Amino acid sequence: MLTPEVLDPPRGETLPRISSATRPAGALVERFTVWSRGNKALRWTQKLAPFLALGVGAWLTVRFCSQLEWQAIARDVRRVGAGAWLLFAAPIVGNFAHMLGWRGLLPARARPALGRSLAIFLASQAGNEVGSGVLGESLKVSELPREHRAAAWRAMLLDNLTALLALLAVVLSFALFLGGVAVQHALPRGVVVGAAAALGASVLAGLGVWARGLSHSPRSVLVAFGAHYLGKLWIVAEFALVLGLLGSVSLRSSAVLGLVSTLASAVGAAIPGQLGVLEAALQGSAASCGIGACTLVSVALLRRARSLLWVALGALLFWQLRHVAAARTRPEPDS
Repeated sequence: MLTPEVLDPPRGETLPRISSATRPAGALVERFTVWSRGNKALRWTQKLAPFLALGVGAWLTVRFCSQLEWQAIARDVRRVGAGAWLLFAAPIVGNFAHMLGWRGLLPARARPALGRSLAIFLASQAGNEVGSGVLGESLKVSELPREHRAAAWRAMLLDNLTALLALLAVVLSFALFLGGVAVQHALPRGVVVGAAAALGASVLAGLGVWARGLSHSPRSVLVAFGAHYLGKLWIVAEFALVLGLLGSVSLRSSAVLGLVSTLASAVGAAIPGQLGVLEAALQGSAASCGIGACTLVSVALLRRARSLLWVALGALLFWQLRHVAAARTRPEPDS
């Protein structure tokens, strides 16, 4: 975006300059475009990476399915019964928290209404599930008016950075909770918690200073971090719910599965939907959480079925958003 600014122009001329609010993002995109334009290795990597990722996911899925005990799974599904509706609805809490984090980083004049913000976020999450964790992010920009696109790009970038920082904080919280005894033998627990808090506060403060340079309030970054942190912690409640429906719930087992699922999602982000990665990770955590492998297989399948339903819901919302956008731009017939 070009905005005319007069900065001591010679001979009374007005010189066009790139606005400082949009210069960092535009310069970054331009440098990447110049670097990648003639990079054959990068182009081949972009072509082959999706097929390699799908191959890994397919292999993990086949290996997982070969060990299924269908009678035990059918028994667990019958036990869940009507509780499957609660299991399906549970992610709305975490998604709503994440949506608030992203929405809070947008300028007040550019923020959609809460209902539309949630629809955009759920549609983008569906895109991320099938597109290596990043396909849906552009929807958070394209669904806003053109005059707010630059601010939307900056908000999306900050949102992903704060979400990454929240992910690290959640993993550390899980590790401190689950490994408290072992940590206490090595170092005083207060020292470990204090060092981790100081490190996190320093990184968060640095992100806030950088956000100020992008015309964002550091407070909005802090609020986004808190929203993402709570949204990611909600996974413990989700596992507690499904384990409770199967009759094997405990706080420690829910925390272990939450940590395993979080790490598996991060490691397998390049594989669409983390196909096979989450199932293998949950099945392999039986010894750590003290739950039978058959039960964890049922947990994995129930969560996969729920994930597919949420992707379908996101795709429906995407279609609705596109339909509304097309209706707004369609010229009205002459009367």
